[in-house]
Formats: sequence, structure tokens, C-alpha cells
Amino acid sequence: MVPPSRTSVRATYETIADSYAAARHVPWPEVAEFIDALPANRRVLDLGCGHGRHTAVLADRGHRVLSVDFSRRLLEIGRRTAARSGWGARIEWIEADAMAVPVRPRSADACVCAAVLHHLPSRDDRVAVLREIERILRPDGPAFLSAWAIDQPRFAAIARQRVSYPPEVRGDVEIPWPMPDGSAVPRYYHLFQERELESLIIESGLEGETFFRSSGNVFAKARRRG
Repeated sequence: MVPPSRTSVRATYETIADSYAAARHVPWPEVAEFIDALPANRRVLDLGCGHGRHTAVLADRGHRVLSVDFSRRLLEIGRRTAARSGWGARIEWIEADAMAVPVRPRSADACVCAAVLHHLPSRDDRVAVLREIERILRPDGPAFLSAWAIDQPRFAAIARQRVSYPPEVRGDVEIPWPMPDGSAVPRYYHLFQERELESLIIESGLEGETFFRSSGNVFAKARRRG
């Protein structure tokens, strides 16, 4: 398949925003564990925050959050939810491309970037986002990253069929998002291969610390060098 433009990916999320937010409200336990290990009162970048399911955990734990997403509709949903809470004032909602976040260098103590890298349509885009994280983090600031893995059981047939494909396109797929009216909207994914996330982290200038698999995802904890 031909990967979509970033504009097309953004349009997809504008289309599915309401049904996506209704279906994706439980924080990932792996992300919550990372958040719970942070020192108190940090300033945290939630990059690709969507409607804020992990932003809510960060703010509820007392952190100040820079919540960044390119979907205006998802941010609207997040703002509305936060306004009904007791922690909404701790959040700054920012509509921006993950490759060009309008905040100063070294302005965040930590970063969460969950389920974002696998929606970026090229390797250059993925490295650019990681470099932006590196720019924004303060020295020794940790980042927690996740992406879908190609070797999870439901993609076994795809992995077998594409074993001879060039590595840069082997994991490119479209997975439909079911809409309430019975229609479906295709969503682009780049399924990550063995050691692919490690390679991107090294190229970006971040320092990889921990890598593990869980629930069909590859997770990484990285850090901005001091």
C-alpha cells in the first residue's frame, strides 16, 4: 500500500473522534505504571494525547501536563472532560503536529508518547517526532513510548506474506475503525518489527533504556542524555 499523508491521517481522526473517544477511555496499565513512578509535581508532555485518557491520569496524580494532538475534535472532547474534573487547571491543551510542538526546548521533565509512532507514514516522520521529544525534554528526562508490533498473533498472516518485502514497508497496513452507523473508516498503521523502535531511538539522539512487549505492543523507556 502507499502510505497516506499526515494530513490524511489527521482527517481520519477528525472523522472518528467521537466514537474513538467513547471506546478508548481506559488508560493503558503500562503507561499508568510509568506515570506512577515519576517524581511528584513534574511537567509532562503527553504527545499525541488524543482526548486525554493518559493526560487525565497525569493531572490526577498532580502533574502539570502539556497535552498535544493534531486532532481539534479530540482536543475539544478532552477539554470538555477535564472541565468537569478537579484537575483540569493542570492541563495545557495544544493543537499541533507532533513534529513541531510550539514549546521551548528543555521545557518538560518527562514525556508520554503512546500509540503515536505507528500512525506516522514514514521513517523520517517517526525519527522527527522522537527528535522533537529529545528537544523538549530536560536533561535526563524520561520518555515512555509504545507502538503496535507486527509479530502479534492477529498479524501472523501479514508477517508471513510480507517476509520478502523491504523492511520500510513490510509493516504498512490499513485497519478499519467501525463507525456507529455500520460503516468503517480505514486507519493507517506501521506495524513495528524486531528492534525497529530501538533503531529509531538511537537515530533520534535519545538513549534507550528499557524495551519490552505487552498486549501486542512494543514499549520503550528512553531518556534525554544529560
